[in-house]
Amino acid sequence: MSQTTTTWVNLDGRLHKIALLADGTAEVDGKPIPADIRTLAPGILSILLTLPDGTTRSFRCIADDRDDPAVLIDGQRIPYTIADPRSLRAVSASATHSGPRPLKAPMPGRIVRVLVAAGEPVEAGQGCVVIEAMKMQNELKAPKAGIIARLAATVGETVAAGATLLIIE
Repeated sequence: MSQTTTTWVNLDGRLHKIALLADGTAEVDGKPIPADIRTLAPGILSILLTLPDGTTRSFRCIADDRDDPAVLIDGQRIPYTIADPRSLRAVSASATHSGPRPLKAPMPGRIVRVLVAAGEPVEAGQGCVVIEAMKMQNELKAPKAGIIARLAATVGETVAAGATLLIIE
């Protein structure tokens, strides 16, 4: 049984589709990358790249999500964001939307942190809730500036995809 993990990653303002294939290889923006990718531990990858001249280069990639998401490759910190192009279209299409806006769970998971309180003001893009799914933590951000009108997220709670976590007015 083959399994592909596909993720959209924003690197330096450019959105890239990265697919990690079951055979340990990868594709970036639909182009195969001659690589051997192995998970050493949660958040740590070993990558062997075959360069155009036929030589191989080894990299150790470590997830560094203390402040802003980044990956450490050979000691260099490279920031990134995980993006869902469908939600990017929705955000840009509704950027001028006024009125209450819900923040919904993009996937099923468990609430690990709630960063805001009911009645608290928030800025657009401010972190509000951290959800864990498939051993990855994702910080969900406010879709607009406003006041937290209702907070439905509770630490430790399991939520379904599409569940309303809070409403911003």
